[in-house]
Amino acid sequence: MKTRARAASLLLLVALVAVIGCTRSPEASKARHLSRADGYFDRQRFPEAIIEYMNALRIEPANTHAITRLAVAHFETGQFGLAFPFLLKAKELDPENVDVRRRLAALYVLARRTQDARAEAAATLARNPHNFEGLLLSAATAGMPAEIDEEIRRLETARTLYGNRAKLHVSLGLLYLRKNSPERAERALQEAIAREPTSVDAQLILGDFYASRRDAEKAERAYQAAAALGAVGSVARLRLADFYFTMQRPDDGKRVLQDITAKASDFLPGWRRLAEVALVERRYDDAVKALAPVFKKNPADFEGRLLRGRIRLARGETVDAIQDFQAVLKTEPSFAPARYHLALAYLAAGNVQQAKAELKDVTADFPDAALLLADLHLQTGATDPAIDVLTHLVAKHPNFPAYVLLGSAYLRKNEPVNATAAFETIVARAPKDPRGPYLVGVTLLAQGRRADAKKRFEEALALAPDYVEPLARLADLAIADRQPGVAVDRVQRQIARAPKSGALPYLLGRIYERRGETQRAETAYLRALEVEPAIVAPYVALGSLYANSARYDQALQNIDAALKRRPKDLAAQMLQGVVYERKGDVATAIKAYEKALALNPRFAAAANNLAYLYSDYGGDKNRALALAEVAKETAPEDPQISDTLGWILYKRGVYQRALALLKESASKLPENMEVQYHLGMAYAKLGDKSGARQALGRAVASPAGFAGKDEAQRVFREL
Repeated sequence: MKTRARAASLLLLVALVAVIGCTRSPEASKARHLSRADGYFDRQRFPEAIIEYMNALRIEPANTHAITRLAVAHFETGQFGLAFPFLLKAKELDPENVDVRRRLAALYVLARRTQDARAEAAATLARNPHNFEGLLLSAATAGMPAEIDEEIRRLETARTLYGNRAKLHVSLGLLYLRKNSPERAERALQEAIAREPTSVDAQLILGDFYASRRDAEKAERAYQAAAALGAVGSVARLRLADFYFTMQRPDDGKRVLQDITAKASDFLPGWRRLAEVALVERRYDDAVKALAPVFKKNPADFEGRLLRGRIRLARGETVDAIQDFQAVLKTEPSFAPARYHLALAYLAAGNVQQAKAELKDVTADFPDAALLLADLHLQTGATDPAIDVLTHLVAKHPNFPAYVLLGSAYLRKNEPVNATAAFETIVARAPKDPRGPYLVGVTLLAQGRRADAKKRFEEALALAPDYVEPLARLADLAIADRQPGVAVDRVQRQIARAPKSGALPYLLGRIYERRGETQRAETAYLRALEVEPAIVAPYVALGSLYANSARYDQALQNIDAALKRRPKDLAAQMLQGVVYERKGDVATAIKAYEKALALNPRFAAAANNLAYLYSDYGGDKNRALALAEVAKETAPEDPQISDTLGWILYKRGVYQRALALLKESASKLPENMEVQYHLGMAYAKLGDKSGARQALGRAVASPAGFAGKDEAQRVFREL
C-alpha cells in the first residue's frame, strides 16, 4: 500500500509540474496578457490595456491584434507620437482595417502631411463611399480652394444620412474657416452643439474657434462646457488647462491639472502635463514628483521617460538625460521628439557631430529638428547642407525661423539675391511683421544697394518704433559715411518716438563709446537702465566701460547686477572673468570662465582665457590643452587663440606645431610683443637663431611691458 501511495503521489507531482509548465509557457503568458488587455480595452481603461498589450508583444512582436489595439489605445489617450508607429505597423499587417487608416489619416492631418492624409482618406472612401469617418477625414485634408468647395458640397450632400451628427457640422465649420467665412463657420459649430448638446468635440472646436478670434470669454465657456461633459480624466480637461496657460492664467491651469490628478489618479496624461508645467517653470523637483505616479503605474512609460530626460537635461545631468532618451529610442527608434532631445543632450555635452547624426533622419516631419540641424550646419560652415535642409522644410512646413535661417545661409554663401527672395517671403506672409523688411534691408545692403536698404530699415521702424536692429544699421551707415552726428541725431529722434525703450538709449551709448565720448556713453547707459531696469546689456556695457578705465569695483557691481537679472547671460559671465583677471584675482577669474563654459561648452573666448590661466598659473595642464583645442576648433581664425594653443604646445615640447600656430598668430598681431616673444622662443627651441633673434629682438626693443619680458631679454642676450 505504501508503495502504491508513493507512486500515486509521484504521478500527482508529475501532473502538477506539467500543469505549472504549461501555465508558464510563452503561449499561455501571451494569452493571459491579451485576455487582460482586451478586458481593459473594452472598458476603455487604456493605460492598463497598453501595459498588457506591450507585455504580449514582448512574447510575439508581430501580433496583429495587440499592435492594432495598442495603436488605438495610444490614439484615444492622445499619445499621438506613440500611436503613429503602431498605426503604420497595423496598416502594414491589415491594409483593409478602415479604423486604423482613418486614425492614421487623422495623425497625418495633425502633422500637416496633407497628401498622405488625403491618400488614407481616399482609401477609406474607396471601400465605402458613405463611410462617415472617411468623409470627415477627406474634409480635414482639403487645402486648396477647389478642394475645400468640393468637400463642402460632399458634406452638404451627406446631410440626408448624417445631418443629426455633430461631427458633420463641425467639419463644415472647419471648412468654412479655411474659406475665410467665420460667420458661417460659427453657425455650423453652433448647429453641431444644437444637434448633439453632449458632444465634447463640438464644444472643444467651438472653443478653439473663439480662441482664434481672441474672444477669451466665449472660448472659456466652450472649453468649460467640454470639460464638464467629459470625464475628469479626459483630453477635454487637459484642453481647458492648456487654455488657461495660453491666457497667462497659470494658477487656473494648475488648479485644473491638480483636480484631474486628485480625482483621476490613473489618468497618466494629467500627471505628465503637471510635470511638463513644472519643467517649464524650472521647478525640477516638483516635475520629478509629478512623474512618480506615472512610473509607479508603468516603469517603462514612454512619454514619462522622455519628460524625465528633459528634466535631467535642464538640470545639467547630461549623461542621465542621454540614457533616458536612448531608452525611449530603444523602444521606438523612429520617435522624432526623443531623437531631437537626444541631439540637444549631445550638444550640451559638446558633441556636435553626434547631435547632427541624431537629427538627420527626423527632419522631414519635425520642424524643430530641421531648424536645429540647419543651424548646426551653419555653425560648422556647412552652408550647402543647411540650405538643402531648409529648402525641404519650407516646402512642407513654411515658417518664420526657417526662412530667416535660409536667408542667412544664402548670405553666408554670398548669394544675397537668393537671400532677398527668402526674406521677401516673410514680408509677403507677414506684412505687419517688422523683421521682414529689416532682413530684406540687410540683403540689399550686401548687394551694395544702400539707398534701397535704408528705405527698408525705415519701413521696419515705421512698423515698430522701438525695433533697435534697423536703427543700428542706419546708424552704422551714417558712421561709415563719416557722419557720426547724423547717427546720433537719428537715434535721438527715434528715442523721442519710443521713450519707453531702454534698448534705444543703449544703442546711443554704443555710438558715443565708438566716438570715444565715454562720459556721454555712461550717461546713455544709465538712462537705458532708468527706463528699463530689467534689461541686461547696459549693465554689461557699463561694466566694460568701468573695467577699461580700471574702475574694477564699479565694473563688478554692474556685472553682478546683470547676472542677478539674467544668471545665464554669457556676455556678463565672460566679462566678469575678464575683470577679475585684470584685477589679478586669477582664482575667481577661473571660476567665472568655468561658469561661462557651463553655459556654452564651446564658447571660444572663455575656453581660450581659461586655457591660458590653467597653463600659466599652475592649473590642470591637460585641461588647458583640451580647452585650447576646443577654442581653436570653434574659432580657427582667431590669432589670440592660435597664440594660446601654440604657447601651451611649446610648454609641452611640441615645438614644430607650436611654431606653426605662433607664426600664424604673429602675422595677424604684429604689434603684440607677447606673441613675438612666444614666437621667438619657439624658433630658439628649434635651433633657428635668425628667426629667434628677429622675433625676440622686436619684443625686447618695445617699451611695452608683457608677461615673460625678462626671459625674452635673457634668451636674446644668449643668442
